[in-house]
Amino acid sequence: MFTKIVRAGQIVFLRIEDAFNKIFSSEQNILYYHGAMPNFFMWILFLSGLLLFAYYMPTLEGAYQSVEYITHKIPFGDMIRGIHRYAADAMIITVALHALRVYFTDRYRSYRIIAWYSGIALIFMMTLIGISGYILVWDERSYQIVIKVSEFLAAFPIWGQTWSHAFINDNSISNYTMSMALFLHTGTSFTLLVMLWIHYMRISRPVVNVTWALGCLLSGIILIFAGLMPATSGPEAVLIATPTYFDMDWFYLWIFPVMDYLGNIWTWVALAVVTLIAILLPEFVKSRDDEPATVNKDACVGCKLCAVDCPYEAIYMAPRTDGSKFKEIAIVIDARCAECGLCVGACNFDAIELPAHVSTDYMDKTRMILEATV
Repeated sequence: MFTKIVRAGQIVFLRIEDAFNKIFSSEQNILYYHGAMPNFFMWILFLSGLLLFAYYMPTLEGAYQSVEYITHKIPFGDMIRGIHRYAADAMIITVALHALRVYFTDRYRSYRIIAWYSGIALIFMMTLIGISGYILVWDERSYQIVIKVSEFLAAFPIWGQTWSHAFINDNSISNYTMSMALFLHTGTSFTLLVMLWIHYMRISRPVVNVTWALGCLLSGIILIFAGLMPATSGPEAVLIATPTYFDMDWFYLWIFPVMDYLGNIWTWVALAVVTLIAILLPEFVKSRDDEPATVNKDACVGCKLCAVDCPYEAIYMAPRTDGSKFKEIAIVIDARCAECGLCVGACNFDAIELPAHVSTDYMDKTRMILEATV
């Protein structure tokens, strides 16, 4: 069942890639930069966020007024705010694209499992950054978010009440609330860089930057949205009044309709179940008979092509001690091998194979997928 789903997903992505190659060319195909696009939007967020931070006041009295001042008084302040908002949404969209492509191309297991786990953590961190960012505006929506988050945290067994004090201390919303929201928004953003390094650490040549042309295209899209649909605030939050305004951002605030529908306790349960499934997913589909690549010593000529092409640093070259006329031989680090088959394709001498699949099997599979896309 899993194999059929993955194969169907591969065929869909290949067809889309083929169409994009005809429109944009293979060099500018956005699907080839599915991991680099979130990085591009992240740097836009950092830059625009620093500009907004220069004028922001993290207090109950000054937060709303400072945001309005940025929007209406600072030259191009409304554009900067819009860029920040829509770059955040675009980052979520491209992360979802990245996750789907990684899943359907079956690149999240074995040695790539660290990237999968760190990716789960990155999604949680992005959600926390987004929610805390909406609190900083301090309109009626922000007020409701603080109340709902505090109640949600308080519903967690044992530590819930302690966690809820991060937003509401001594049963009252104060400047402490805004300071904590700012800390979570900025502190988690910088911590994101550390988690991103962990996300890339098992890949020797990750694609982390988009091309200039693609960067201009993505920037243009953000500018168009920021210009045509400016980011605005709702009515200012008044602590003695019941908030009524809640403009939904489904990319970051989707959790709140879920909380309203399921209740706080069952939302915790649902999040735990979904997270557990995501964590265990690589184990659920670990029933394949793949084994690490093996090297035929008699056929290896020490050309280094397999070591150069391996994206997981699972192959290195070592001096030969068997009297061969060739000076080096490829050595496979079993624990790092992701059984991706790139080394098999790189070798021109049939000196490296995956025991469970000979090279002709891979050629037949590739030919079948290509035929399905025609």
